[in-house]
Amino acid sequence: MYFYLVFIHVVSALFLGCFLAFPLAMNRLFSLESKELIISLKTILSFTRAGHYALVLLMISGIWMTIGYTSYPSLLWVGISILILILIGALIGMVHKQIKQIMFTADSAKELSKNRRQLTRYGWMTFFAILIAIFIMTNRSLF
Repeated sequence: MYFYLVFIHVVSALFLGCFLAFPLAMNRLFSLESKELIISLKTILSFTRAGHYALVLLMISGIWMTIGYTSYPSLLWVGISILILILIGALIGMVHKQIKQIMFTADSAKELSKNRRQLTRYGWMTFFAILIAIFIMTNRSLF
């Protein structure tokens, strides 16, 4: 059973790690025209929704492995891990909401340029939150 939990955990972490390229993908998004822009926005919406599913699987498998297969896990490490994963989920959710609002306006390109700074900020915050999560998860002995 442990093998399957680790497999689910690693696959979910790899998918969530794809969000490290998200700020770079956002730069490309700002140079697209109307039809390509709508297709790209729909793709990003699907990607963020799948990111939430991966995050849920990551949390469930991580909690299951921590409770079932470790003795005396550090409460500080568990608390920080859960908080950082909730932060990542919130940031992905904020990007999802912004993209959805942009898609359903009459002039998507204008709305996208109006929200460019906020989307870029959310992308970079997600990037750094994932890097912090990777550091915390791989250096458990520090906590």
